[in-house]
Amino acid sequence: MSDEALIPVPGLRLSEQVIERIAHLVEAGEVSRNGRFPSERMLEARWRVSRLVIREGFRALEMQGVVESRPGGGRFLRMDRVPDLARLRRARLETGRVPLLRLWEAREGVESQTAALAALRATPAQQEAIARPLRLTVALSPEALRHTDVNAEFHLAIARACGNPVLEELVADLVSRSQAEGFRHLVEAEDWSALQSGHRPILDAIVAHDPEAARRSMAQHFAALRHSLDRGDASG
Repeated sequence: MSDEALIPVPGLRLSEQVIERIAHLVEAGEVSRNGRFPSERMLEARWRVSRLVIREGFRALEMQGVVESRPGGGRFLRMDRVPDLARLRRARLETGRVPLLRLWEAREGVESQTAALAALRATPAQQEAIARPLRLTVALSPEALRHTDVNAEFHLAIARACGNPVLEELVADLVSRSQAEGFRHLVEAEDWSALQSGHRPILDAIVAHDPEAARRSMAQHFAALRHSLDRGDASG
């Protein structure tokens, strides 16, 4: 099992399959507490999955204190065993829920305004800059999309188009803080991809020079983000 290639499983993202494989390494005695895990190159060859997915699995365990990453020294197990996936999902949501909700509360107010102003002020070139990440969203697979910054690019492009440097700076700070919370790694890749599709009504309203529709669409987008956290909690 531990050397078989990973294949898509409904309801289980590849990074979570990586976590299961990591747990199997521990259970099989290949890695013990304070022991070093095999390199990414070795695990990539064994499990036949990209290093990006392997890193995502380890990152989830690092966030919960199960694994320690030492610069230039590899990754080490800090516990006697790896918690089961349900427990890890609950822990990640419990840790990230309140900070994310507070950030989104602030972002919804600010970005609803920047969207409305962009609908009034965006030049054709700025509209194109807002549209670009949406085209990438369609072109990329859900898993690949999660490893890009197209979501941030979209929101920052709107902030630049609003014509208010104070709001632009504020949005940049809030987006950066949201990225640091790692929300895109708390939901399924398909759910993350679906949330990106909620950007389209915002762009359409900006292109149509309809500030109220832009404001409303941005608020609806943040409502969908909040709902995705509730779904994640229920599935845990």
